[in-house]
Amino acid sequence: MRRFWDGTLSYFASLFTLAVCGIPSWFTFQAIQAGIAPVWVYAPLVGLVGIGIVLGLAFARKGTQGIAPSRQRRR
Repeated sequence: MRRFWDGTLSYFASLFTLAVCGIPSWFTFQAIQAGIAPVWVYAPLVGLVGIGIVLGLAFARKGTQGIAPSRQRRR
């Protein structure tokens, strides 16, 4: 039962990470398209999207294995 809850927490951490990185990325992209932000903002935007994807996949992997988000191994 503990693995189920730890995995669920990791999935929620994955969704939260994707939301925290995805929403600002989307609005930054929209600002660039509208001409509000300069074109060079694409570089930090790519970094933010990359970090969000890597962290989201890491938490999803932990969720699949039943590992809590704050741990490296199972309890």
